[in-house]
Amino acid sequence: MVNSQRPTAPRSSGPSRRAGSSRRAGRKPAKPSLTLAELWSAQLERGGMWVGILVIAGLAVYVLFEPVQTWFGQQQRIAQLTADVTKSEAAVAAISADIERWNDTAFVEAQARQRLLYVYPGDVTYLIVNDIVGEDIARPAPTEAVQSTNINWVDALLASYVASATAPTVPVAEDAAP
Repeated sequence: MVNSQRPTAPRSSGPSRRAGSSRRAGRKPAKPSLTLAELWSAQLERGGMWVGILVIAGLAVYVLFEPVQTWFGQQQRIAQLTADVTKSEAAVAAISADIERWNDTAFVEAQARQRLLYVYPGDVTYLIVNDIVGEDIARPAPTEAVQSTNINWVDALLASYVASATAPTVPVAEDAAP
């Protein structure tokens, strides 16, 4: 028998670099295509793991629901209190500015003149009671005849005084103690 094999190159410890071998080395062997029934059976085999994961997730939701709800309630309360503190700080700042104004003697003097109508001796002040412009007021047309009343106000005042002085007094009943 004649040796029909060809002589081969000595093998090295590194990867071989033959032409076309790099394409084949990167490929995975082809899997046979599975039918729908086979896929379902594979899913059912792993179904126990999914049921366990769902049970653990449900238990985690059940255990963590109340603390998470409490945490959100506390965060809402903290935000509300922060807004209240900010509002109170603004009120304190406004009151502090008001106190600073009242410590100024010129401001106190201006307020006394404006609100209480105080004046210095020798000052002349004019108080305008009705400062409405004449065109804004609807005035009735004046009458031609002069009107006079037949009542004497002195006699009316004297009659009122006499009536009140001579009126009978009604005794006030005192509360009797039981």
